[in-house]
Amino acid sequence: MDKLSTNNNENSFLFSVSLIFNENIDKLWLYLKDLSAESKNVDFLDNFKILKDKNTWTVGNKFSIYWIGVSNIEFICVSTSSSRMKKMLKWKCICDIGISYYKTMILYRISSDNRTLVKINITRCEKNKSIDIGPQLQYYMDLQFNILEHQSNYLQKLKKEKHIYQSFTINKNYYKIWNFIINLKNILNFLPEIMTNIEYNGQIDEIGTFIKFYHYKRKKNIFFRVVEFLNPNKRNTYKIRYETIGTENKNFPKIIEIQVNIISQIKTFVSILYSFESETKDEVINCFDINLKNLINKIIEYIKTHVEEFKND
Repeated sequence: MDKLSTNNNENSFLFSVSLIFNENIDKLWLYLKDLSAESKNVDFLDNFKILKDKNTWTVGNKFSIYWIGVSNIEFICVSTSSSRMKKMLKWKCICDIGISYYKTMILYRISSDNRTLVKINITRCEKNKSIDIGPQLQYYMDLQFNILEHQSNYLQKLKKEKHIYQSFTINKNYYKIWNFIINLKNILNFLPEIMTNIEYNGQIDEIGTFIKFYHYKRKKNIFFRVVEFLNPNKRNTYKIRYETIGTENKNFPKIIEIQVNIISQIKTFVSILYSFESETKDEVINCFDINLKNLINKIIEYIKTHVEEFKND
């Protein structure tokens, strides 16, 4: 990775930082344009909220991120463009502390070997408005550069992780499927020989809820918590994500994600993803893969045989 400096004499210009990512521009664009990922992977950013519409990259959409200990920042997407060689997004950023600025992210395809230059430009909202960051210029440059580094490191880490993914489509109402599948007490009924005694310390659908169950084969309790819950009224995707707690659970998925996609009112797509640490042994992952396939077959069979419970209204 390289840190590149940029000079610009425009009155509106404040500073710019750049970093080379070892990622294809098209895949990187899909990831970086969603600033919710930035708030999850950068330790001084938190509390991402959508304020208008449903994403961070459509002109007119609004969202906010909390810069921990400093200010809440409201973002408004003001422009976007995309071509094969260059992609750009620009947001207006309004801080609670009375400062506003523009943040422009530009991606450049720089080679045929899947590398991309990412540049962040910070400019004044109004050319004549004075924002004196001279004494803290290096601090703010380092801050933006750290965000890019966090993102790059996260993507490199993802490449090293191991995953299991299974899915199925069924001709039943999505909401009934969703309500059934996110209650893990329902799901664990299909795996009594592996795990039992599940307990929730909070609501099923609440971020931060802790969950415990007893694993027969390991003869120990496994703990995890809800880290993401997406149950919107105007989207076609419902999602819940769990994170395993504890350093002794290296041979258990560190992330479990259940997702339901609405195909129609009477047709639903369900997917389940397990993510493991890179050092997890292949035989452990293969065992989880077999168990997940068996679990999905049992869920499908249950849904098909309990007609009244999942009847399309």
